Amino acid sequence: MLPVQQKPEPPKSRRGARLFLVWLLGIGIIIAGELITRFVLRPLDLPGGALFGFTTFLACLLVIALTLYGLAVFVRWTLRKLFWRVGRRLFLSYTLIGVLPFFLFAILLLTIGYMICGVMTHAALRGERQASLGQLESSAFEYSLTGKHPAGATKALEIYDTDNASGGKLPLWLKATTFSGMVWRDGQALLVASRQVARQEGAAARTIVFAEPLDAEWIEQFQDKSGMTILTKVGDRTTARYRRGVRVETGGRSFNIDGDDDGQFTDLFVRSAGRKVIWADQTDLTDWDAGPAAEGKHTLFTLIVNPFQNLFHFYFGAAADNYVNGLLQFTAFLIILLLVFYAMAVLFAAVLIFSITRAVNRIEKGTKAVERGDFTYRIAMKPQNQLGEMAQSFDRMTESIAALLVNVAENERLQSEIEIAASIQRNLLPKEGPQFRGVSFSAHFEPTASIGGDYYDVFNIDKTRLAVAIGDVSGHGLSTGLVMAMVKAAITTLVEEGAEETSLFQRLNDLVFRSTERRAFMTLAFTIFDLEKGTIRHTNAGHLYPYLLREGQRPRGIEVPSLPLGVRSTISTHTAEVDLQEGDAIVYLSDGIVEAQDENGEPFGFDHLEALLTESTDRSPSTIRDRILEAVARHCGTRPADDDRTVMILRFDNFKPSRPAAVISENAVATVPDNEEVVATT
Repeated sequence: MLPVQQKPEPPKSRRGARLFLVWLLGIGIIIAGELITRFVLRPLDLPGGALFGFTTFLACLLVIALTLYGLAVFVRWTLRKLFWRVGRRLFLSYTLIGVLPFFLFAILLLTIGYMICGVMTHAALRGERQASLGQLESSAFEYSLTGKHPAGATKALEIYDTDNASGGKLPLWLKATTFSGMVWRDGQALLVASRQVARQEGAAARTIVFAEPLDAEWIEQFQDKSGMTILTKVGDRTTARYRRGVRVETGGRSFNIDGDDDGQFTDLFVRSAGRKVIWADQTDLTDWDAGPAAEGKHTLFTLIVNPFQNLFHFYFGAAADNYVNGLLQFTAFLIILLLVFYAMAVLFAAVLIFSITRAVNRIEKGTKAVERGDFTYRIAMKPQNQLGEMAQSFDRMTESIAALLVNVAENERLQSEIEIAASIQRNLLPKEGPQFRGVSFSAHFEPTASIGGDYYDVFNIDKTRLAVAIGDVSGHGLSTGLVMAMVKAAITTLVEEGAEETSLFQRLNDLVFRSTERRAFMTLAFTIFDLEKGTIRHTNAGHLYPYLLREGQRPRGIEVPSLPLGVRSTISTHTAEVDLQEGDAIVYLSDGIVEAQDENGEPFGFDHLEALLTESTDRSPSTIRDRILEAVARHCGTRPADDDRTVMILRFDNFKPSRPAAVISENAVATVPDNEEVVATT
């Protein structure tokens, strides 16, 4: 079991204590302000009451805000404590999902049923009112025949006949037409039935009008007949000044139901809520004076209170009680059946909750064991459901983590060894240039991996000759670094033995061919500079041609074609000899420079490189090196390097010795300022 470092507990916040102190301070300010105002300022009639009142008001706001905040924090803390465990959350979820729809559906059914009862009550009111109009029409017809006052009429019933003086009180429109409806007159609603009686030809028609005010007597008769309780109020668009009561505004009209009933409406509404249907009706009234032309200006608002039993009696007659009892029995049976099914569902949900909670608890124990660093803990649950699969996945995960930790430790060891190997490789590269008069040197080595495959070296053969080598082993990583180190050791030995170019390349080819089973190859360029004779002897094995930079001329490649080392068991090389002049510079590159690609995959290319070398006016090695690297970096942008990048540059100025004595005279400068240490980046 691997030890796990425990994370330090975060410091506890003291914000709650500070807010509680502020809350206590606010309470103290309120109490102090009230005491000072009541017992000091008012008795002594001192100024400052407004300031203390404003301060107390601000303190009250602060106390209220902090109290609400504390209540919210307490509720959140309580909910977290109550429902921290998964089982409790599942229970609450199942309860809400299982029970809440019943309540919502019951509310929906009750609302729909209540609305249906309200519509039925509204229809009953309209029917009763229409029946009253029909009775008035019959009475008017009977009056036209007999002239007798109808029996059973209310005391307030008004009868108008154009054959006597009462007809003069009728408006013109009512005299000239037959009408049956509701009329507004002087703030009161009336039921009006007008009937015209035809006479002999040429004589004016006789008009008889019965008008019955909707007063308390009519309402009482209506309630005795229908069993419904109604309250009426007339409203219009111009008069909307009422005293107190329930105010109704609709369609630009205003109604105050509880104006002068001394609280009767409030008492009726409270006693009827939940036991009776409370509904409303709004009917447009015809103006008594203007007639139908002013219809819609006045409205009668009627509040209806109708018992449910009365509603059933109205529509179903005497058999309503039996019908309602049968309906209630069926509803009770259905409710009991649904409760049985619901109890079975609750039992099934409880079993699910128990199984889920048990599995979660076992998984929680496993995670805590892993947190302690115990990767040997196994939950060992059967994969009977998704949680079982999760538990098995947890067991496989702990096994993988344990194996991964072993692999990580091994990889760390290997990475440490690779870093040591990379450090050794960097140390194998020369740290300074050739120690010859008039020779300046600069180089840059940038591997793409920890260990690169590029190689360069500088050799001081004798007092007048120096040699440089640059190569590139195919591939990346540790194997290429080993091949590079092996080739460096072999070249160093062969150069010290004085091997000439052909023998040197043949022996290196044999070494690379025999030492790499995967048939890796290596490109190599080897150049000997004879400073006394002023010559360059260049031998190449598949490497990029070096560029000779000479004043007044375009860059020229020293082309010596040949296969790389290790491709075949034997190799045939060629050596090119070029004269060396004062001011010449030689530029060596690896293929990682010319093959560097931008974001679109376009390589840097030889044309770009040669144009850059042509434009260079400063031929110092460090300047040329920096310009090449900057150009490649601009070309690649954010794209990482795909291959190792190596640049090596030599420049020859005043290299011919005045006397063939020592390579470095007492008055000569051994190394010019361009000589730099190797730059190696990873």
